[in-house]
Amino acid sequence: MKDNFPAWYQKEREEAIKHLKEAKVAKYGVDIPLERYIGQSPSLRKRKKIENLKELKKSVQVRLESVGERVDERYRSASHLQEDDSTVYLKGVEGLLPEGVVIMDTDEAIKRFSWLRDYYFKIMPKRLNKYSTFVNAYSKGGIFVWVKEGVKVNLPLQACFYLKSSNYVQTPHSFIIAEPYSQIHLLSGCTTDKECRNSAHIAVTEIYVKEGAEVTWTMIHNWGEGYHIRPNVGIKVERKGRYISNYLLTSEVESIQAYPTAVLEEDARAVFNTMLFCKGRSKIDIGSAIYFKGKNSKGEIRTRALVLDSAQCFMRGNLQGTSRCSGHLECKGLILSKSAQASAYPHLSASEEAELTHEASIGKIRAEELNYLMSRGFSKEEATSLLVRGFINLDIPALPSVVENYIKKVIEMSAKGSI
Repeated sequence: MKDNFPAWYQKEREEAIKHLKEAKVAKYGVDIPLERYIGQSPSLRKRKKIENLKELKKSVQVRLESVGERVDERYRSASHLQEDDSTVYLKGVEGLLPEGVVIMDTDEAIKRFSWLRDYYFKIMPKRLNKYSTFVNAYSKGGIFVWVKEGVKVNLPLQACFYLKSSNYVQTPHSFIIAEPYSQIHLLSGCTTDKECRNSAHIAVTEIYVKEGAEVTWTMIHNWGEGYHIRPNVGIKVERKGRYISNYLLTSEVESIQAYPTAVLEEDARAVFNTMLFCKGRSKIDIGSAIYFKGKNSKGEIRTRALVLDSAQCFMRGNLQGTSRCSGHLECKGLILSKSAQASAYPHLSASEEAELTHEASIGKIRAEELNYLMSRGFSKEEATSLLVRGFINLDIPALPSVVENYIKKVIEMSAKGSI
């Protein structure tokens, strides 16, 4: 067996490589040529492991902090850092990570746990599009989180995927498995080295929320011009389980296409909160889907986008109910420049017992709102800032203070640019 991987896994990769040439183009988003990246991942040398995040260069520490990672690891139960295709740091914080939580590099988990085969590409279709097939063929690393039955993790586990090499693709395959009545909050950040150029992040994450369990996943992304991002996420929420997703994009990016999809069983709940700062020449196509398969399941999709400069933003949402359920979809875009473009595509499909609603709006700051605040003594810049801040706020829990401060700066800059 190559690299000590089990035979079933080697066969999976061989089959995926065969299918890659005929893999489907993704339904949404800008198509990116994967040929430029094939063969890159295996050729890179392994990164040196570190014993403490403070060993990182100061410039790297700053980048990690920009996506909510705490280098001092305070108020965190565990920390993970993957540079390109290598996990260079993975450690639980002594006394804060309870027994019954297993965190590993995904490649190591596949070698260790034979039962992981029963979860591998079971909620995320391996042939969904060429990006999922690419990860099936060339994945390297990722984080494996297994929370055993009844275990509750009080502090967030932080994970970071860091792009260091130019003209390179990062291909992690991650798993979050929350056993019955367990609870965990994963705070993941994705960012790049200041010297890195023209790379891509193509990932698959499979999340299993079992009966009565609760998983919160907060994602903070700070990329840059020239990067293509394709995260593929599948979520299964069993009876009385709860899944909360908070996604925040703070930077310009060449393109992003994401469409996380949750399947809910009886009395299960899923919430997707998405906050987008669409800047520069970014081409952003982001949506979420919830399939209500069980009775009394509930779901919400809420998206807010500030669209500036010449950015293009497509917001999508899909609620499909086949039994007694309730769901709400909300897509709102605020355009702050003449060259910016935004589109919203809400979709509802329901049986007789389902109650699904939606609200979609795209527009600019209204003159009457601005004039009202100015009549109360605010300057035009202050009034614009207040309106933008009120629009973008989604009350994301446990948002690190450094990220909150960064959002405030982005809002102030956005307000100035729109006047």
